[in-house]
Amino acid sequence: MSILKPKIIVILGPTATGKTKLAVKLAAKFNGEIISVDSRQVYRGMDLGTGKDLSEYSLSSQRKLGSRNKNKWIPDQVRNDNSFVPYHLIDVVNPNQKFNVAKYKKLALKAINNVIARGKLPIVVGGTGLYLSALIDNYNIPAVKPNIKLRKKIEKMETLEKIKLLKKLDPAALEFVDTKNPRRLDRALEVCLSGHKFSALRQKKNPLFNPLIIGIKFPREIINQRIDQRVDERLREGMIKEIELLHQKGVSWQRLDDFGLEYRYISRYLRGQYPKEEMIKLLKIAIHQFAKRQLTWFKRDKRIKWVKNYDSAEKLVNLFLK
Repeated sequence: MSILKPKIIVILGPTATGKTKLAVKLAAKFNGEIISVDSRQVYRGMDLGTGKDLSEYSLSSQRKLGSRNKNKWIPDQVRNDNSFVPYHLIDVVNPNQKFNVAKYKKLALKAINNVIARGKLPIVVGGTGLYLSALIDNYNIPAVKPNIKLRKKIEKMETLEKIKLLKKLDPAALEFVDTKNPRRLDRALEVCLSGHKFSALRQKKNPLFNPLIIGIKFPREIINQRIDQRVDERLREGMIKEIELLHQKGVSWQRLDDFGLEYRYISRYLRGQYPKEEMIKLLKIAIHQFAKRQLTWFKRDKRIKWVKNYDSAEKLVNLFLK
């Protein structure tokens, strides 16, 4: 007799499409809790740059604040609100700590099983495709510990040199490793140079859950407009100051650069590499390109049911949970 796998809801999509807001409404409706799938929101102190938007985990604060000042409500204020929806896998490590997909999967499985054990519905939300795939499809992740000495050697290499070496060592890995993300590229090479195939991550074991996968998608021009508006809002709210403080607290310029997007371009601006207006322009373009790569990743998965609004998502969840 087959064992029924626990049901989970997955909300995914490119950046700036309102995944968190939609997921919180679903969680409030269906007695759920949020498990974040974001490779940068795991870091403490990286709030505006990663778009944690903590106020969105409270329905009442969503109504009060709308789209502005989302990070002004700190977690304790949100948690004391009766309409607060609990979240997991946000603010779990410090920015100088190494974190990878294997660590994420371990913590996420623990969180999901805890939510299920308490009789609640896990709602997995995010846009980090690699983390989502590892979790939903139960990929067999190579258990290779970080090698600091080896990593430092890799970091000194030029990007094209890294890509050429990865193609030689593990060509299958190039099908899914984001070569524009230095952390991902370096980790893939680190695993390969340690005597393993990074593409082993794509070897699936038996799935642990029965997922309903909902994607949020808008026309590209709408997504780009939302990205630009969000960048402007976060700059007004103090994103540059946030990155200055991270550096003052010991996060190196190189580490900030490795985090990509907001942290890369603003840290370079703070070092005088770009004037402010040019930095903002380049940052917006980089996030547009990132959103395009996210969509390309997600389009491979034919299980995804694409929606444009909450009502469509709610109908899908209702049918799935019957």
